[in-house]
Amino acid sequence: MGDKPDPVRDSEGTSASSGWLLWGKNLTERFPGDFESILIGENELILVGNDANTSIAVEYPEVEKSQQFITQRTPLNDMSGMLIANLTTTTERTYFIQGNVMFSYLFYAVSVVVLLISFVTFLIFRRRVSARFTDLEKDIDELISAYQLEGLNHPSKDELERLSGLIQALANDGVETKEQLLDTQQKFEALYQSGSIGVLLVRAREVIDVNQTALELLGYQREEIIHQTLDDLCADKQTDECQVDKMYSQFELGQTLFESQLLTRAGEVVDCHIEIKAIQYQGEAALMLSLSDLREKKQQEKLIENLVDRDHLSGLWNRKAIMDKARWLVDERPNQCSFLYIVVPNLSQVAEIYGHQVFDQSIERIAHNFGQYLTPFPIGRISNDEFLVLVSENKDREQARKGTEKIIELLTNKQMIEGVGISLECQAALVASELSHKPLDAQIQAAIYAIQHRHTATLAPKVVDVDATVFDMAETSAAINRDLSGAVRNQQIDAHYQAIVDSKTGEISGFEALARWQHASYGFVSPAVFIPLAEQSALIIELGESILERACQFIAQVNQTRRRAGLGLLTMHVNLSPPHFHYQELPNQLMHLIDKYQIQPGQLVIEVTESMLMGVEQDIVERMENIKSLGVLLALDDFGTGYSSFSTLCSFPLDIVKLDKSYIDHIESNDRARSLVRNISSMAKELGLTTVAEGVETAGQVSRLRNWNVEEIQGYYFYKPVPADEAIRLVNR
Repeated sequence: MGDKPDPVRDSEGTSASSGWLLWGKNLTERFPGDFESILIGENELILVGNDANTSIAVEYPEVEKSQQFITQRTPLNDMSGMLIANLTTTTERTYFIQGNVMFSYLFYAVSVVVLLISFVTFLIFRRRVSARFTDLEKDIDELISAYQLEGLNHPSKDELERLSGLIQALANDGVETKEQLLDTQQKFEALYQSGSIGVLLVRAREVIDVNQTALELLGYQREEIIHQTLDDLCADKQTDECQVDKMYSQFELGQTLFESQLLTRAGEVVDCHIEIKAIQYQGEAALMLSLSDLREKKQQEKLIENLVDRDHLSGLWNRKAIMDKARWLVDERPNQCSFLYIVVPNLSQVAEIYGHQVFDQSIERIAHNFGQYLTPFPIGRISNDEFLVLVSENKDREQARKGTEKIIELLTNKQMIEGVGISLECQAALVASELSHKPLDAQIQAAIYAIQHRHTATLAPKVVDVDATVFDMAETSAAINRDLSGAVRNQQIDAHYQAIVDSKTGEISGFEALARWQHASYGFVSPAVFIPLAEQSALIIELGESILERACQFIAQVNQTRRRAGLGLLTMHVNLSPPHFHYQELPNQLMHLIDKYQIQPGQLVIEVTESMLMGVEQDIVERMENIKSLGVLLALDDFGTGYSSFSTLCSFPLDIVKLDKSYIDHIESNDRARSLVRNISSMAKELGLTTVAEGVETAGQVSRLRNWNVEEIQGYYFYKPVPADEAIRLVNR
């Protein structure tokens, strides 16, 4: 047991010999110490023998393992095969220990990862799954609330139990829904078979079904209309976009109710009320058109309209109807429409002078002319003598203007009605379209203002234009009108006095009282503006009384001074408006002022116009005689501007004739004017009337009037209207 045996040699050791020579050496002395450096473990040789120094053979397991070491027993035999020793090798379990450490690390790592995964899973569950359960719970609550299911909102019930109850309730509700669907189907069938409502089912503008009522309405057989397009039924095929196109476009915007016109098989146009509903037909989207015939309804509406909205006398729209239509245009079509205002001033006097029958026929004559020349336009009668024409499109303005001018031209000539020549001259104003957004009443007021202040130089019949400038002036006039009441009641309208002179001597013989208003904001306001406004607002009597009393106070003061000086007394002329002249209390008022200011007979002159004398002649004469009995003289103002001037001089108890300025302006250049003034003066003298010439402004006029024996002259050539204190200085001077 040891090194490899060497070959046997002879005794000299010089050559090899046959056979082997063996020698032994005690291994225990060398093993394992001499081999320690090459052994990988702890080795121990345990001998097996019977001597006392030898260890007893022990049965060990071939391999023995502990936590840190592994021990392996290897038996050693001699050459005869006998067990002589046991080699025990003990090796540290390095890999096992490292494996345990690694396993520990791995265990801890896996544990941490598992915890992280569990935590993340929890978060995901809470965020997603729990949120879904929360959403489910909300949805369940909403469904329960929507279907009003009682008993499922109890807090003790979990979601699954509530969901189960909800499914059961919905199942029950499904049965009810099925029954309701059946009821709806029956109702639809009843509607579809209705005898009063036509039904068309349309898909992609093509008729796919129709009921009997629609067939009768449109005059088709079923096979003739099926697969036709709605365009074939369109009554307005002349335009690029027919009513069907408009209806579809409006339906897409949400409108479902329409009034349209459809064409029957015979080519007749039928007014229809159409209601459109989107439905599912045979699984595809379709439209259901419900048709109602409006022809009978429109006839009834027209009849009612004629009864309610028409003026029974003229057949035109009445005030309410035409004003409603006009206000609609102002709201819906601002700056795109126009209004024509037409007035026939003499209409208000026709009934009083000629009676109601002539008045009615005059209205009919005017309405006939309107219908002949203003056919396309709605026309309404807004008062006794005022009419309003609506021009809804700017492009039609000239047509409306020309038609109105033709009417003005025709009515300029006297109209023979019941054998009487009636003056029905009319005046018109056209409001500019750029003003049509203004309030309607303001536009009408501007038209009235434009007519009252129009220029009359042209002889051709003209429609007055109301532009922005005129509108602003009318608004100013309206503002003045609003202040007029306070001005009258607070006596802010004063009396100025224009002297009247004796044509022979040039001395002042009297005064005329003239109303003057100095407005705080607008300055001097012409009587031509505020006098008509006062008449319209029923302030004219109060204004007239104020001016009349101031005039009496002024002339009483002047004549008292002149009486003390031994001079002749002066007269005071005061104009009365028609309402004031016909005022029942006028005689009593005159009597009161005469007594209060000690007015002598002949000192106070009341001026009236020819228009004030129109009416029942006997009543007017009685009123005039009543006034004259108080010592008041009566003068006819603006003589020559009316239609019956000469007969007026003979019919009424007048004392003075005042020649209108329009005559005086032409006596130096017009032979006819000279002849007329000269003859009027002569005729007045023969009738015992005093003649006064108004508006005298030149020396030539004064010279002629003196030669024609006109007694008194009034005008700027001598004196302008002045306040009371200045007029007193004139007299004293």
